[in-house]
Amino acid sequence: MFIGEAPGADEDRQGIPFVGRAGQRLTRWVEWLGMRRDDVYIANVLKCRPPNNRDPSPPEVARCSPFLRAQIRAIQPRVIVALGRHAGNLLLENSQPLSLRAMRGRVMRYEQREASIVVPLVVTYHPSYVLRRESEEQREARGQRDGPSRAEQDVYADLRVAMQALRGAPGPSGES
Repeated sequence: MFIGEAPGADEDRQGIPFVGRAGQRLTRWVEWLGMRRDDVYIANVLKCRPPNNRDPSPPEVARCSPFLRAQIRAIQPRVIVALGRHAGNLLLENSQPLSLRAMRGRVMRYEQREASIVVPLVVTYHPSYVLRRESEEQREARGQRDGPSRAEQDVYADLRVAMQALRGAPGPSGES
């Protein structure tokens, strides 16, 4: 299960998460894992776009969190990949938000104690961040770069961590 922060303009219009440029990049990452987009569940913390595409506010997150928690209970994912700092901090229920750097590159745990749910959680960059970084790198390198950007290489490393967690995670009824 991939969880982003909030819908962008394209997602808000269509009512489907990750359908714009960031969605195309997420689809590429899913395919890099050897899966199709239909093989994963994609959601956002917020269900509608904040004005001016600003960061989600704590009250907005609080209003949308019960729905996201219900989605997670219904899907019963074997691993969650949080896309971005806001999604990571919400899923970890951090009262003191962590930086993305502090969350990336390791397996943590998403928990819903009242529902006896514990799921491996990996936090990585949001696809829109990777697209912005690539634009900056291309301007700096003037088109001399081949292959994935540094940010995308970091995402691939995080996704490898998520796949290792997936291989070791028990299924919904306890099977591996």
